[in-house]
Amino acid sequence: MKALTIWQPYAQAIALGLKKFETRSWPTKHRGKIAIHASVKSLSKELKILADRYNITNVSFGKIIVIADLTDCILITEDFIKTQPQSELDLGNWYIGNYAWKLENIQILTLPQKATGKQGLWNWEDTKK
Repeated sequence: MKALTIWQPYAQAIALGLKKFETRSWPTKHRGKIAIHASVKSLSKELKILADRYNITNVSFGKIIVIADLTDCILITEDFIKTQPQSELDLGNWYIGNYAWKLENIQILTLPQKATGKQGLWNWEDTKK
């Protein structure tokens, strides 16, 4: 399964349903299941403030925490930005020319699985099948 490493609290925001799009500077042709990996990078002061604003708690680090369906990759335009709620804008990099990866059917793993993250899309094998 393809996986994507995301900093906290953004990965946990996906798990909580606060974030339906993962924003990236590059597009992907991948569609289908994707594992969301919470990076090992600790929260900066600014990210702690953001997490507190949205009541994002119990964040995991260095683990696969969510399985989702990646259903679309949308070029971010001014018009598209205008359709987003403030929470989505606060929890992503909504710059014109970036891409919004649409995540649906979010499934939180009851037992997050430790994994070593990587940049870009990478392959992850679910050892708990």
